[in-house]
Amino acid sequence: MKQLLKEPLIHFFLLGGLLFVLYSQVNKSDTEQDIIVDNADVEHMAELWRMQWQRPPTSEELQGLIDKYVNQEVLYREALRMNLDHNDEIVKRRLAQKMEFLGQDLSGLVAPASEENLKVYFEKHKKDFATPYRYTLYQILFTADNHVNPYEKAKTVLKEYGTSDTQGMREKGDPFLLDYALQGTDAFYLNREFGEQFAQQLETLPTGQWAGPVVSGYGVHLVFIESRTPPSIPNFAQVKDKVQREYEYQMEQESQAAILKALRDNYKVRITADNLEKATIDELAQNQQP
Repeated sequence: MKQLLKEPLIHFFLLGGLLFVLYSQVNKSDTEQDIIVDNADVEHMAELWRMQWQRPPTSEELQGLIDKYVNQEVLYREALRMNLDHNDEIVKRRLAQKMEFLGQDLSGLVAPASEENLKVYFEKHKKDFATPYRYTLYQILFTADNHVNPYEKAKTVLKEYGTSDTQGMREKGDPFLLDYALQGTDAFYLNREFGEQFAQQLETLPTGQWAGPVVSGYGVHLVFIESRTPPSIPNFAQVKDKVQREYEYQMEQESQAAILKALRDNYKVRITADNLEKATIDELAQNQQP
């Protein structure tokens, strides 16, 4: 035991513990802080136990849960008293996240939209509910794995064989896993399978003939658009459920933004960093104005 007490590490731990207790006592408030464990707390602990172990806790296990809760609460309060949360990015992020969740809960209290509000919203955002372009088309592909310049290769093939019918062109391209013929396919599917904005390139191409080149995530294509159905605006009744979801989502976003603005108005933000471009500083400063 004497040998153990001579260890420098033990001295370090003892001194650290002493400083910890001393700090807590010096910063102790004038009034004792109560830690209350009420019925709701006990029921919550027991329910979490039941969810994990598929049975209620015994008296001893429940007492252990209560002790653990009290210990955690004591350490939590002492950590706050010692400002251990200061400049801790994880703690900041977690607390900010909890405030965001609180804002979402408050936003969820917004009254459900009336049919009249939904119709007004629909009229203002009709384009957002338009059906996508639909196509029946054929396509062939040229890849960089098989050609030095697949774009030029596609242009050459189009020039030489562009008057071919849909079957005559089928073997002119490179092997490709996706279908050669696509029947009644919408723009969402095309963008998902071929890459973002693939369908947008088809909107102005002529129909009934081979055209291109059209670029995708796979390479360069030539396409034969047999038919193209432009977007149309459905009537309100057809998309009412979607309109309601979009409306409620926007109301929630606006509500959260309003809550955040109200909170930010309580602070004066000053950008004192001098290692930013002046235009950036001016823009940031402008954004901080209430």
